[in-house]
Amino acid sequence: MKKTSLLLVLLFFIASMSQAQTLSERTENKVIIGADLFTDFATGAAYQNFELRGINQGISVYTMFNFLSDKSPVFASIGVGYTGHNFYLKDSYLRRPYYDVTEFVDVPHEHKISKINTNYIDIPIEVSVKIKNQFKVSAGFKFGILTGGKSKYVGELYNDAKTYRLKANRINNLEKYVYSVTLRVAYKSVHLYAAYQFSDTFKNGFGPEIKPLSIGIGVRPF
Repeated sequence: MKKTSLLLVLLFFIASMSQAQTLSERTENKVIIGADLFTDFATGAAYQNFELRGINQGISVYTMFNFLSDKSPVFASIGVGYTGHNFYLKDSYLRRPYYDVTEFVDVPHEHKISKINTNYIDIPIEVSVKIKNQFKVSAGFKFGILTGGKSKYVGELYNDAKTYRLKANRINNLEKYVYSVTLRVAYKSVHLYAAYQFSDTFKNGFGPEIKPLSIGIGVRPF
């Protein structure tokens, strides 16, 4: 993820939170725009030379249409969005991402960054319950369509004091479709966010069993 993208998301969060009370007093719109900033935890079976660091930041932006009712606090929503995951490797890197079998190689040397990135177009569906017009709980399902995967490594490789920069704009063996369940607990326009992807990121038998558990914070100011 580029630094400029993260900066824009952070500015979006700060501006939105500063206006949370004013925005929450408006009549709830049928069309909303939101964003989530989260960290991923990899769940699934162990894989050779694949271990993530503690923080693996990602972003999600989306717009949704609410099917509101004046007679009920319960309503459904459907929308479209984008999610970007970043998996930062502790002591390895993805070698030959274009090959048929995904291989992570141990790197005992100093390195600045080693990560893989996956991006999806999402179709989220949610059911929400409003509580006293201040709190809201939403549970849902998200269908993701892969748009691309990338890998990046910057650091030593051969203990020769040289810095190598390896980039790949395609990763083989990624699943085309992924499926997740989501949960949001909101106060006004700010919410806690959680999502669990119960399908594999890589094709079965061709890479690590990554099923991201995403935990973070989000806003829906518009």
